[in-house]
Amino acid sequence: MPDNRRTFLTKVAAGALGSGVAVGTGVSAVSAWTGAQTNSVVNQARPADNDMLKIAKVEPFIMQTSRDAQGKLTGTPYLFCRLETTEGIVGWGEGTNFQKEATIATEIEMVKPWVIGQSAYDIERTWAMIFRARNAMHGSAVQSTISAIDMALWDIVGQKLNLPVYKLLGGKINDKIKIYTSYRWGNIPRTADAYKKRTQELVAEGAMAGKFDPFFDEPDFAGYSNATASRYDSDIWSRQAKLSTINNVAEMIQGIREGGPNFEICIEAHAKFNADSAPRIIKAVEPYNPFWLEEPVPPGNVEAMARVQRLSSVPIAAGERLKSRLEVREYIERDALRILQPDAARIGGITELRKVASLAETHWIPVAPHNPNGPICLAAHLHLATSMSNFMILEEGHDRQAEGDELFTGGWQNSRAYFMPRETPGLGLKFSDDYVRQHSLDINTAERSG
Repeated sequence: MPDNRRTFLTKVAAGALGSGVAVGTGVSAVSAWTGAQTNSVVNQARPADNDMLKIAKVEPFIMQTSRDAQGKLTGTPYLFCRLETTEGIVGWGEGTNFQKEATIATEIEMVKPWVIGQSAYDIERTWAMIFRARNAMHGSAVQSTISAIDMALWDIVGQKLNLPVYKLLGGKINDKIKIYTSYRWGNIPRTADAYKKRTQELVAEGAMAGKFDPFFDEPDFAGYSNATASRYDSDIWSRQAKLSTINNVAEMIQGIREGGPNFEICIEAHAKFNADSAPRIIKAVEPYNPFWLEEPVPPGNVEAMARVQRLSSVPIAAGERLKSRLEVREYIERDALRILQPDAARIGGITELRKVASLAETHWIPVAPHNPNGPICLAAHLHLATSMSNFMILEEGHDRQAEGDELFTGGWQNSRAYFMPRETPGLGLKFSDDYVRQHSLDINTAERSG
């Protein structure tokens, strides 16, 4: 009779919980009811795969994905992070934060002991553990470290469940990801005619939007980020835009508008200006209906940016330098921007970007992720954008065809208008051992490259 009863209960449990369970006769794990070891049939009817997806390895890598005509590695160094589970599933994340790659790699080495042994399923737990443990040293390097590890965890879980990450984030709402081209006007004369002609070419290639920084090549800001700046006058230090610069930029934007009446113009300012110059720049370009003016003033003083936004019908876009939802909250609640540009490699990975996107959505603010980084961050943004209801547009970054064919599972479809969601498990990237070996930099080389 007991055997018949056990057989009956076994069939009921297997029928109720599905075929993917293991019902045995040995002592099973802790009871869900009593907390004690038990041999109950129901407790034995648990998923056959009890693997906790524990992290066994954490390794930072600094890589360059581009090569010059002579085959030498070139371009921006990217900060990647490789996580591996005890069963051999490998996930990749990215914490690229320009000129800080060596620092972030060191930070990853520092937090490695806290990550090893954790379950890859416990993404929130790992995020909070690092965030709290490094509380005294919070800054962009810590957040980029969290970003890299967080992306890799999502990658591992997606692979384990054989699902693309966007399906773990709520599924697909956007069937294709609208993009804007980055700096595709090239080295042309700073005239309306030249920019009109080049914009017509971009539109013919399929582009619907594009961004560039029209202030970089002007003498008063050409040396802004390096030692040669010292030979310029005080305008560079006071963040004051010269009238000649403002007038010239307005002429270029006029040319873009004439070349593409429906082309969305994204103007980048790289936080160069003060609260006096920014409104003057906006007033000069306002007649050409730009899509946005990005970072007209530096971050840090929310009220200064809010004052500039209140004076303008042109939306201010910002967010790439904001390091967590704690910083984003103030900018949103004080109406200091109309378009949010978080960067998954800087703000805390997929986990944190989802949270700031939700915060923005409660204020009807669209999200346009900052995306000049490497292929792993691009993949993370694609999954986020696929599942994000307030997604607006994604930065192209650069021509992805060469690295895309080599790194993206299923290859890469280049377009001037759209990127497509990734349908392969995890983030949808593959890194062979040969690729890692051939593209990695040692930390001293990386510091010089930065």
